[in-house]
Amino acid sequence: MFYKIVVAILKFLVFIAFDLKVHNADRINNTEGGLIACGNHISLIDPVILAVASKRQIHYMGKKELFDNKIIGYLFKKLGAFPVDREGISLSAIKTSLSVLKNKEVLGIFPEGTRVSQYDENNAKPGIALIANKSKAGIMPFYIKGPYKFRGKIEIFFGEEKDYFENFEGRAGTEVYTEIGKQILKDIYSLGDR
Repeated sequence: MFYKIVVAILKFLVFIAFDLKVHNADRINNTEGGLIACGNHISLIDPVILAVASKRQIHYMGKKELFDNKIIGYLFKKLGAFPVDREGISLSAIKTSLSVLKNKEVLGIFPEGTRVSQYDENNAKPGIALIANKSKAGIMPFYIKGPYKFRGKIEIFFGEEKDYFENFEGRAGTEVYTEIGKQILKDIYSLGDR
């Protein structure tokens, strides 16, 4: 309930501040079960855009520094967000991610780990592919573009849900996860070429 109220307020604010166009919203809204929504990260407002573009609740993985302030950290947790340590392997974040997906909810991740202005396959991290493999959840790429300025046109494009391990056999390690991470990034950025 708290999440829905906050998202309703954010929708109103986004409507005032930006000219938002959502492409293929049905792809995320008509899904059921655990899903990983992966997208590019150009602004601190990106999580808000994804939240207002989807009817399903998004559970975000956010850098642990965002949770240092007790009040802000409490609010983020009430909204379904949880911290991740970007310096190494964050086992607690992986466990929480798997729990979200097991409960048939949506996990929102910006796989590059920080805000970036352009595509670079070397920004791919293995963690997202590891989570997808362990949870058996599909990944839906999305791409946000546009200037975050008052009344600027912001567009979010949702791609098709995909199983990146569909044709994979054997045991996956860091190298495989990194390669799949690169494919995920490629699919995300290809949505922006439209």
